[in-house]
Amino acid sequence: MNRNDIIVPLRLLGVGLLVCGLLYQGSLMAIGSVAFSNNAAGSPVYVGGQEAPVGSQMIGQNFQCGNPEDAVYFWSRPSSIDYNAMTSGSTNLAPNNPELSERVRKDLRCISQYETPDDSVPANLVAESGSAYDAHISLEAARYQVPRVANQTGISEDRLHEMIGQATEEPWLGVWGHERVNVLELNIMVREELQQQQNATDQNSDVDTQSTIKGDG
Repeated sequence: MNRNDIIVPLRLLGVGLLVCGLLYQGSLMAIGSVAFSNNAAGSPVYVGGQEAPVGSQMIGQNFQCGNPEDAVYFWSRPSSIDYNAMTSGSTNLAPNNPELSERVRKDLRCISQYETPDDSVPANLVAESGSAYDAHISLEAARYQVPRVANQTGISEDRLHEMIGQATEEPWLGVWGHERVNVLELNIMVREELQQQQNATDQNSDVDTQSTIKGDG
């Protein structure tokens, strides 16, 4: 065997690792951190000056139908990985898989416990995405949840529809994709509305207390 038969492949391997494994990846990371710093960091979302993010624009919300305290918020698509981006990938169960049928029936039973506009449940609410942490739902899926959220929060349905409109993203360049609603953005608005309601209630309570004190005096 000629010595070059070993040296040449090793040199090619070294150059390939240097160019493709280090220079290429390093340049992408550098460009991403400068030009797309928020995306490179995972698209975190901060609210009210908090140091810790409340979530990511690219990951769904872990509010689930089975938890009563989650009924005040809009739900994302189901996730078999609890929206953990480190283990991206759905279970990919076949349509005739009994496990899938049972899960869908369970989700439908849970959804039916709350107020709904009709019996036609949007597929987004019972079918997970390929990544299992999709941050968006369809307009139909968001609107379908309005009666429940309105009843649980006291926020008017008209106001909730306004929020949905504000959280709706149009197709890219008006061509690719469909209209979709970012669940995190929508739930942030719901939480802010609830906080405003609570602040108004507290202020009214303070006024009533002061009036009672003056009356007693």
